[in-house]
Amino acid sequence: MGIKERQREKKKTEEPVKDMAEPSVIVEQTADDDSAHVSEILVEVDDVSNATDTLETAVVEPEQMTDTKTAAVTEIVPRWGNIGEAEWMYNIPTRSQDLVLWAEEWGDFLLEWTEFEKIHVLSVSAFISRPPFKDILGKVKAFRSIGNSLVGKDVAAWLDRNREQLRVYWRPLGEWADLVYRWALDTGILRLDVKSLVIQKAEQDFSRLPEEDIHRIMALLVERGFAEWVDKKAGAVVIKV
Repeated sequence: MGIKERQREKKKTEEPVKDMAEPSVIVEQTADDDSAHVSEILVEVDDVSNATDTLETAVVEPEQMTDTKTAAVTEIVPRWGNIGEAEWMYNIPTRSQDLVLWAEEWGDFLLEWTEFEKIHVLSVSAFISRPPFKDILGKVKAFRSIGNSLVGKDVAAWLDRNREQLRVYWRPLGEWADLVYRWALDTGILRLDVKSLVIQKAEQDFSRLPEEDIHRIMALLVERGFAEWVDKKAGAVVIKV
């Protein structure tokens, strides 16, 4: 972040004496855009001849300034912290009642984590290798316990009999259907089908959903009267306007 200094120009016309007698005022204005943050410091001083010296003392080197708003967030952590801060949360409880509460706590975090990472299907291999889950003792058992807790709340589903693939619904399919419908109206793309959304609209979050879920979203649009089938087998619809 750079510092932009600007000294008030001396006006050729005479200024009222009372303006020069006012106390010094420092006003800081910050203009934010996508690429940089520029701070503009305006200084009013009693003696214009000393303005240069005053401005020099106001300079702050860019490397000395920190801006937490621009810091990129690369990962999220549980509210209880890492294993060094809350070791007990990284050990599976032995008592069943404690295990239920423990799995619920981790399940809430797993929902936040998968949304942050834009993950819809979580495998056991990914779970045991990604922080902070990789620090849990008994990771495979933890994965299934946490998964069962989410399945019990209807926000997840096991995709295989061995419980190695967990579909996490951090956003309900009904909300995804609303997003697809609004997107179609906003863009004017009224003919939709599963394959084109997955292949051609990869930049859209909904295109990363499992294909079977996109089929279900098309069916929801038809059920709600927002679309009609063109080819039900291919998951193709036309949005009604």
